[in-house]
Amino acid sequence: MNTPQQDAFSFSTTGRAAIVSGITGIIAIGFLITFLATRDKDLLSSIIRLRIHDAGVIIQFILLIPVISGLYKLLQENPNYMSRLTLKVGVWALSFTALLLFLGIIKVVSDGLYTVSQGIFGVWLIVANWKLKGIFPGWLRWFGMVVGLGLALVGTFCIGYAIFVSTLILKIPAATIEEIQKIPFDTPANQILHKIIWIGSPMGVLTLPFWTLLLGLRLLKNKNA
Repeated sequence: MNTPQQDAFSFSTTGRAAIVSGITGIIAIGFLITFLATRDKDLLSSIIRLRIHDAGVIIQFILLIPVISGLYKLLQENPNYMSRLTLKVGVWALSFTALLLFLGIIKVVSDGLYTVSQGIFGVWLIVANWKLKGIFPGWLRWFGMVVGLGLALVGTFCIGYAIFVSTLILKIPAATIEEIQKIPFDTPANQILHKIIWIGSPMGVLTLPFWTLLLGLRLLKNKNA
């Protein structure tokens, strides 16, 4: 039986925040796809679409903060409870992802640097879904862990790039397009890192909003149960 506190916060508020976060993320993905499809034809317009995507992801990740806070509350009465430190790691990972995205938009840092903290959130997502056994169905938990693994893989890109390819990705203010274009793409390290991106992105980046949306719907269903 659900407690009044769970009904008022964990299920209702958390569920709605998850749904809005998921829908926002799906819209952001649409702008990302149009950016990738048009960047060779109209670079200026495509960059605007990319920045709209970035702004959408900022909102998506900010909305995830009350979601993971709600999951923390749900887990407190579960044998696999979540520590407050684990919650703080998740909140800080989401907050830094949103901050780095904003700094990337205004060219203070590389517009890909946010993937590092996003990768930390991916690891958090794996841990959280493992602990959610008995609260949510197995398919939703495993889906969440796959999403987390994808985010974690993408999160290794910037670190690997700075170590094995070029530290230009860490430059403040962010490097110009001209500077980036001087870095050779066909080195083994660079190609391997981009393959990791191509694997991790469909696993985690593109699927996160769908998992979040399904989580929100499940929470609202539990509220009405």
